[in-house]
Amino acid sequence: MSQANIGDRNSIERIYPRAVFLREANANSRAKASVLRGLSILSSPDTAGDFSLVRAAQHAGEREAGEGAVFLCPFAQATSRGAEYPTATAGGAAAEDADPYAAFITRVLETARTAQLPEPTGLHDPRLKGLRQ
Repeated sequence: MSQANIGDRNSIERIYPRAVFLREANANSRAKASVLRGLSILSSPDTAGDFSLVRAAQHAGEREAGEGAVFLCPFAQATSRGAEYPTATAGGAAAEDADPYAAFITRVLETARTAQLPEPTGLHDPRLKGLRQ
């Protein structure tokens, strides 16, 4: 699992480099894409601002998980000249920022700051006991 920090953009860029972003944004935009690729935020930031961030994939028809992780993926959008450029939003809307990669990294940071994810389970977590006492 990779650790990123909400105060350090470079920590996210090391996990999700620009070349990977461009490749996955274009692949996610294909009409027949059955698997979307991007990033999953697995934990809320701790007091130091560190959170778990991993590259991930999700089936295109899969619903967003209710809890446990937040999946973010980039999409490319065709321009009037026919070229594709990545956008920062999962819905494919045009990025307001001139640099779609920077806008996506900003989106990851904002989502990590506001994500309300449960603490990961541990060996003695009461959620694992079930009906047993």
